[in-house]
Amino acid sequence: GIAVCNVVGYSTHSVAQITAATVLSLCCHLPEHCDTVKSGRYTASGVANSLTPVYHELAGKTWGIIGYGNLGRAVETVAQDHGDIEVFGVFTRREKESINTRYARAYPVSELMRYRKEIDTLILCYGSSSDLPYAAVDMIRHFNLVDTYDNHKRIEDHKSSLDTVARACGRTAIISFGWDPGLLSVIRLILSAMIPHSSVNTFWGRGISQGHGEAIRHIPGVIRAIQYTVPRADALTLASLVSHPLDDTDRHKRVCYVAAEKEKEDAIRDSILSMENYFLGYDTEVHFVAPDDPVFESATPSHRGRVYAIGKSGVYGETRHTAYFDLDLGSNPELTAHIALLGARIGYSLFLKKRYGAYSIFDLPLSEICKSCGKNVNDYL
Repeated sequence: GIAVCNVVGYSTHSVAQITAATVLSLCCHLPEHCDTVKSGRYTASGVANSLTPVYHELAGKTWGIIGYGNLGRAVETVAQDHGDIEVFGVFTRREKESINTRYARAYPVSELMRYRKEIDTLILCYGSSSDLPYAAVDMIRHFNLVDTYDNHKRIEDHKSSLDTVARACGRTAIISFGWDPGLLSVIRLILSAMIPHSSVNTFWGRGISQGHGEAIRHIPGVIRAIQYTVPRADALTLASLVSHPLDDTDRHKRVCYVAAEKEKEDAIRDSILSMENYFLGYDTEVHFVAPDDPVFESATPSHRGRVYAIGKSGVYGETRHTAYFDLDLGSNPELTAHIALLGARIGYSLFLKKRYGAYSIFDLPLSEICKSCGKNVNDYL
């Protein structure tokens, strides 16, 4: 005598979400609810619906993009390949009429707080040299956050500053989440741990370093600038043959092309060569060119990252072990954007579970990363 029928429009999003639970299980809490039924707690409770852990619907969740340089544009474009992500808008410090977004609406960054209830996560696409650290601490008070902060020597300070504020404000941040730091960080860690008595060396390039170019463009008098990171041939050979750690300054040279106000060129050169954590101590070339020099228009977004590990074992260290990882990027911004969007999924999932604070890739279990991109970690064993 009980009628069973379809109710059009009822729970549509929930049904779709359960169907995709292999991807979204962290938000659905399927394992916990399944255990509640199997253990008998559901039957014993006498209620129709288990209210804990809280079930969250993802329909309509949105992301915002802060900054519209190479990375911001790439995030907007790559997000179109992720059907579960809606880009609410691009927030820029430029005049919004001066930028041509491809899909999302542009807003002045001064209006960001007006939309804090409509945005679930911000992708912070500022440069690491000066803007990003301060903006991140300010924005984490009101938004979940993902950034690609790449000043390797200051990452712990950046994380600590964000973590304190994020925990106090009930927000979640995924920091330094790109291909390096990020993907290559994991490669370095695993090779160091699993290859005995190993030396691990990382090489970047040849390719344009977005962060270094952005740091130069902040110097007064600079009109345009790009910087190529170039691995030293002698260091590459040494790293592939000998178990010996090399300093960053020994592994790379930096080649800068700068269009600047003529009378400020000497001061600009001095500022570049003395810039700590970017150029100080490196073999650095600074070439001043015209603003319309072909070097700017002919630049491509490709880049490269290589990790060498050489170790030894045996009674006398007579057994040699070598490993080599080579990442050849067709587009530095596009791959960085894809990884940042993965970080947005992970961070929002942690936020729903009330795991507030700042997390680097080393704080995330591999199973968490796999779930957020629709993979089963056991498939890769």
